[in-house]
Amino acid sequence: MSVAALDTHPVPSCVRSARESFSAVPTSAWDGLETGEVRRLIGELSRLESQVAAHKMAAARVLEKARKAAANGDGPRPGTGTSTGATISIDFGGDRSGADALVNTAERIEEQTTLTEAALAAGEITMKQADILSRALAKLPEDVTSEQRLMCEKTLLKDAQKLTLKDLRRRAARITETYRKTVDEVDADEDELLRKKEEAARAKTSFSMWDNNDGTVTGRFTLPEAQGAMLKTALDALAAPHQKVGTVNAATGEHDEVGFGQTYPQRLGHAFATLVEHLPADQLPSNGGVSAVVTVNLDLDTLMGGVKAAGLSDGTRISAGEARRLACSAQIVPMVLNGKPLPLDLGSANRYFNRSSRRAMEKRDGGCTTPGCDRDARWTEAHHLNPYAISKTTDIRDGALLCPFHHHRAHEQGWIGRINPDDGHVEWKTPGSETWQRNTRWRP
Repeated sequence: MSVAALDTHPVPSCVRSARESFSAVPTSAWDGLETGEVRRLIGELSRLESQVAAHKMAAARVLEKARKAAANGDGPRPGTGTSTGATISIDFGGDRSGADALVNTAERIEEQTTLTEAALAAGEITMKQADILSRALAKLPEDVTSEQRLMCEKTLLKDAQKLTLKDLRRRAARITETYRKTVDEVDADEDELLRKKEEAARAKTSFSMWDNNDGTVTGRFTLPEAQGAMLKTALDALAAPHQKVGTVNAATGEHDEVGFGQTYPQRLGHAFATLVEHLPADQLPSNGGVSAVVTVNLDLDTLMGGVKAAGLSDGTRISAGEARRLACSAQIVPMVLNGKPLPLDLGSANRYFNRSSRRAMEKRDGGCTTPGCDRDARWTEAHHLNPYAISKTTDIRDGALLCPFHHHRAHEQGWIGRINPDDGHVEWKTPGSETWQRNTRWRP
C-alpha cells in the first residue's frame, strides 16, 4: 500500500488520532473531576480498552495469516520474530506470552464465534469475557448445529452483561441447556466437559523445588483445581488473621502479637510449613524400600539443651533448638547419639502421645498453652515438658499443646513448663520471668 493510500485508510488515521488525543491530556487532569464523573469515565475507558483489544486481535490475525502464507512461499515474512507473537512482543513491551495469547485468542474467536468480536469491538464485553465465550463454544458437543451454536453464543453474550467472570464460566459449563430437551442431557454434557477438563489438568500437574542456599527452598507447582482448593482451604484455616500468633515478652511476660504484621503470602508460607510438618509420614508409601519418615540426628547434649547443631536424614543441618522442637513431633523420628555410631535412643511409636492421650490434652488445654495465644487445638503439637530421653515417659502429665510458632519459641528460648499441682493446667516460665504464667482460657 502506498503512502498516499495510508493517508486515506481509516485504520492509521484512527490510531494516530487516538494517540494524539490521549497525548494532549495530562494524567494530572483527572484531579479536577468529581468522583461520580471519574467513575463513569473509568467505565468508558474500559469499553474503549475492549474496542482496542478487538482491533489488536484483528491486526494479529492479519500478521498470522501473512506468516503462514510466507511459510508456504506465498509472500514475504512479516517481521523478524520466530512467530507472530514474538514479532508483536519485539515491537512493544517484550511480553512474548501475552502476545502469543493474543494471537491464539484471535484465531479461536474467528473460528468459534459469530457475534463475539463485534460485541468486543462495540465495547459491550471485555477481552476476558470474549475469551470465556470462545472457549465455551469450542467445547460444545460434536452434535451441535450452527443454529444451536448461535443460540448458545447469544445467551452467553446476554449473561456476560450481568455475571461475574467466575459465574460466567459456570454458566458456560451448562450452556447446552439452551437447546437440550432434558436436564439429564445437560448434566451429561457438563460431566463430560468436566471429565475432559480434569484429564487435561492431570496432564499439566507438576511440582519442582530447588535450594536457594540461604536456608530457604523455593518451589513451583501446578495442581488440578479440586486439589488446589483443598490446599487453599487448609492454608487459609492455618493462616487465619484472627488467630493470635506471637511471642511472649521475656521482661513482662505479656503476649506480643506479631502475626498481624505479616503479609498474606507470608502467613500462607508459614501455614504451608506447618502443613508439611503435620503430614502423616508414617502412612506414606515407601520408595524403593526407604521410608518417608524423616529422622533428626542429634547428640544427647543437644537434646538436653546444648547448642550443637543437628542433622536430618538427608544431610540438612539444623539448629539445636529446631532439632529439639522436631524431636517432639510424631512425624519426625529423633535418633539420639552419644559419641558412638549407633543411636543411644531411637524414637519409636511409644515415645509419642497416642490418639487417646492427645485427645485428653486437647480437652485439658483447649489449644496452645502459651499465655495470650488463641490458636485452637486442631493445629497444635504435643510437647514433652521434660525431654523423653530423660523422663522415658510419654504421659499427659508431662505434655502440653503448643502451636508451631510457640513450639519454636519454647525450644529456642528455653521455656520452662509444668503442670500446676493444684488444678492440673499447664504453666510456663519464660526467660527473664520469675512467675508462672498460663493461658487466660483458664481462670482459677
